Amino acid sequence: MKRAEVLLWLDSRRPAPPPALARHLAACVGDGPEPLSGHLAAVGCELLRRVAANPGGGRELALDLLAADAFVTYAFEAQADADPAGLAALAGRVEREVRAT
Repeated sequence: MKRAEVLLWLDSRRPAPPPALARHLAACVGDGPEPLSGHLAAVGCELLRRVAANPGGGRELALDLLAADAFVTYAFEAQADADPAGLAALAGRVEREVRAT
């Protein structure tokens, strides 16, 4: 999925996230080979790995943690819109990636 497409989709979410979080979300998005839900889940899990890799971190990790939560939530929203039957598979993927952290 192209970055521009993901950014358009994120921009359409309501309620909109606070401006600082919206900017951070946009900064975390790149191009990826997966459909929207998988792409969002991958970004969220990567951010969660970044936070988990810094156990002594403090406030400087807050936006990463909030963004991880937002991306995973958005992944489920995108999957539900595209194909609700795929929600269980997405949940399994997120669980596997988080456990690997």
